[in-house]
Amino acid sequence: MKLGKKTLMLGTLLLLCSLSLGMVQTAQAKNPLNCTTEYWFVGHLGIFDAEGRLLCWIGTVSGDINGEINWWMYILDKNCPQVTHFADDIWEILDSETGEPLLRGDEHGTTTIRHGKNSVWRSNGIVTEAYGEFAIWLGRNAHMSGHFTWIVPSFPDSGSGIMRIN
Repeated sequence: MKLGKKTLMLGTLLLLCSLSLGMVQTAQAKNPLNCTTEYWFVGHLGIFDAEGRLLCWIGTVSGDINGEINWWMYILDKNCPQVTHFADDIWEILDSETGEPLLRGDEHGTTTIRHGKNSVWRSNGIVTEAYGEFAIWLGRNAHMSGHFTWIVPSFPDSGSGIMRIN
């Protein structure tokens, strides 16, 4: 089968455009997403997901992603020891205007509780769902950390932190 000059040129042009687009998406995915978070404790509201996780924190995320963020957590130890470990928890980022999901992931980490002072937490996880322009982040590592204050001992208030996905 003999191809004409125009067909060959069009095919070459389409191939180059396709390769260029792939290189742009790959380049974008090489730089981590960096965000800041602000959050408020809502665990006292008693909202659970289908797997038994409690909606503990809601907040905002800004930076390379802008939206709302929620943390769903299993409550492992109600005694509030000084250092707690958590696993199989879920975070999700939603579009502020539409409520549509942008990213979702799992996490595990630790919280150091210092009643009367800022308490700190740190987690690592994986992006398990990614939508729209964020689809290239599916399967990527997520790292978060932050601090929070207390209203009274055993009742958290609010805090802020950072989120990085690479």
